[in-house]
Amino acid sequence: MTEGLARIMEHFAWTMETPPMFGELHIFLAALYIGAAILLTRYAVRLSYEQRIKIFSYAGWVLLASEIFKQIFVYQIVCGGAYNFWYIPFQLCSIPMYLCILLPHLSERGQKTVLTFMLGYTFVSAVATFIFPEDILRPYIVLTLHGFDWHAILLFISLTIGLSGMADTSIKGFMRATYLFLALCAVAVGINIVTEMYCSASGCGMHGYANMFYLSPYHTSNQPVVTSVEASLGRIPAMFLYITAVVTASGLINFVFSIIPNKTQ
Repeated sequence: MTEGLARIMEHFAWTMETPPMFGELHIFLAALYIGAAILLTRYAVRLSYEQRIKIFSYAGWVLLASEIFKQIFVYQIVCGGAYNFWYIPFQLCSIPMYLCILLPHLSERGQKTVLTFMLGYTFVSAVATFIFPEDILRPYIVLTLHGFDWHAILLFISLTIGLSGMADTSIKGFMRATYLFLALCAVAVGINIVTEMYCSASGCGMHGYANMFYLSPYHTSNQPVVTSVEASLGRIPAMFLYITAVVTASGLINFVFSIIPNKTQ
């Protein structure tokens, strides 16, 4: 079965020179996918609350299917039959996949918390990736397109939530979303620590290392500004700075959407 999957994945293993950030391909794909997200949002805001929830759920399943494809491709083609912990699907940009699938099954309050999280935190992660797409500009065409597809879906979700008034943009509502973010940060750090312990015991080799949410206590960050702080103050202070920056940016997005006109519910 593994050999069969490898042969299938080889049909998608088209390569190119790794595109540079702020190069022509980056700018073209970012403009194309952001434009597509905006057009889809213009349609979605006209729908009912229930219809939008259903669309988000479908989007979650689409993300899950594309993530399964990516995991198989990376395992078979990129890593030659070994699993690389870097690709564990638990980055901030991965979380909407799980939340969208769960969304229809949550209570009204649970839905509000998740929607508020995906308004601020998902918007920040999507836009940041379109601006600094270093981790999705790959030598494999299918992985590069997967990355832009993924973040366009996230941008569509967050814009639709914000422009249709689905989130709880009050301070209390944002704080509940932030508690969810902090809980996810704790899980991410736990994953990073457990995989690092495994690597220390058996040697990572092709397994790489996990840096979920870019909050590894062991490895340097590649995030702008945070890298400079880390060089002068150390990794742990830089991690707290990163968390604070994400919360602040998400809070700002939450505030902006609370004052612009939108379709309530």
